[in-house]
Amino acid sequence: MKEKYTKSNYPNKNLEFETYYEGDTFITKHYHNAKNAYIKELTTLTDGIKEVKHFTIKGVLAKLEYFVDDKRHGIETKYLIPKANKSVKSTKIYEDGKLHGECITYNDNDEIIKQEVYALGKLTLKYLRDDNHNIIKIQIVDKDSIANLSKSEYEKLQGNIAENPDLFID
Repeated sequence: MKEKYTKSNYPNKNLEFETYYEGDTFITKHYHNAKNAYIKELTTLTDGIKEVKHFTIKGVLAKLEYFVDDKRHGIETKYLIPKANKSVKSTKIYEDGKLHGECITYNDNDEIIKQEVYALGKLTLKYLRDDNHNIIKIQIVDKDSIANLSKSEYEKLQGNIAENPDLFID
């Protein structure tokens, strides 16, 4: 059943969107130049957590993200479109609207190609990799932010420092 149905045009008339509810799910469709070519967002709210799923024109899941009090919170996952629902392109962790935790980017073979760690929105650590995607160095980008790392990231950092002190660069 459609409730609160709205439809709007952007000034250039090449993009329009419509929004409506189906049960507890809020649906937004973004149309690009044609009525049958749209990007779809499904938004559900459960216990104060808003889950937003973004789908491509072909209906393939492209991104999944969460919000609390209209701020990003939790894991944002982007998928490789040709392999969507199977392969992850990247993951980012947010807390109270700021990057806070590990952000990882993968290639088409599910290998990590970029890995960074944030603490309350500040880039704190970068993992540098060789052509085979092996960690060769860990760069501490912001020493002052180390104290703000999540407990698990802080413990992981301390373990790496103790076991592999030669990996670290400033």
